[in-house]
Amino acid sequence: MNKILLFLFIVLSTSINYAQEISLPQKNKDVIESVVKFGPTISSTYEKAVCTELVIQILEKFTPLTKIDKSRIRIITNQDIYGLLKQNSPIPKGVYHALTSKGIGEPIDELSNVLPGDFVQFWTGTWGHCGIVKSVDFESKTMELYSSFPSTNGYGIQTFDIPKQCYFVRLK
Repeated sequence: MNKILLFLFIVLSTSINYAQEISLPQKNKDVIESVVKFGPTISSTYEKAVCTELVIQILEKFTPLTKIDKSRIRIITNQDIYGLLKQNSPIPKGVYHALTSKGIGEPIDELSNVLPGDFVQFWTGTWGHCGIVKSVDFESKTMELYSSFPSTNGYGIQTFDIPKQCYFVRLK
């Protein structure tokens, strides 16, 4: 009986994962495939490519980016980021701002609509980060990201709490 239950559990779990993969937009599947394939080379160390540079180089596999697009992703500004966040300025939204301004990104304003392969820029109380969503745990409000981060010394997968100032966008 236990073997039958275990078998059914494995089959159902596999079916659920397969259904989730099938429901992903093709572009999201392509983004994941690209970051898994090229991420380790793009960001073999954190010094070689910080989070924004990894995101830029992955995006460039799908669409040309202008200097303005790259500056938006890099969040190049002399202004106080936390002041801009309080004002709901688009500047600290990074990749979200770049893709939506260019008309090639679909904003995802509901956490329940976030899918693997979406891009994200977020801010904690003291730092910001961007990456590509691997998964989201809605109950614990955490996300796994493909990104370049100091603790992974470059490309890696890391789990982060989803803060209030979190901006998700899907490449059209």
